[in-house]
Amino acid sequence: MRVIVALLLLALAAAPCPAEPAPLRFRVVPEASELGFHATSRLANADGRFSRFDGEVLADPVDLSTARVSMKVEAASIDTGIRRRDDHLRSEDFLHVDRFPAITFQSTHVEATGRRLVLTGRLTLRGVTKEIVVSMEVSVTGDRLEARGQLDINRGDYGINYHSSLNPIGQRVRIRFAFRAQAVR
Repeated sequence: MRVIVALLLLALAAAPCPAEPAPLRFRVVPEASELGFHATSRLANADGRFSRFDGEVLADPVDLSTARVSMKVEAASIDTGIRRRDDHLRSEDFLHVDRFPAITFQSTHVEATGRRLVLTGRLTLRGVTKEIVVSMEVSVTGDRLEARGQLDINRGDYGINYHSSLNPIGQRVRIRFAFRAQAVR
């Protein structure tokens, strides 16, 4: 009997352990997502969006604290609905898209509490990289991921120091997003 128990224990010890679930790779679907902003000024606030961006999330859907996020935005895709203002926003006074064509974000740390995530990462805008913290609501259903949130940045932190005495512009810019992503197999 001891031999049978010993063989059974040996067989259990040699059996493969259940594998950890592999993280899923999600790609942002730009046509189903939104990336907008709100900037203030004395005469006319600017509400706009970026129309060309892509991103990727690598995450275990059961444990979102393992997520790694990267995003890239084409700076020239800025659109406020007013061509003259958009051209000015693309100029050296603001985004300087000829020299800095991309805005990027790369996460470095994630804290998860249920559906709420707090991402810490590096935002590079106009050639300047700063650490930012982004709070968001995230849901994963099967092979789909959705993330919604907003954050404020100080444009001066990124070298955007344009000033107008006629129409003073606020330093804070609110960024809001709703990203929808699909798992890539």
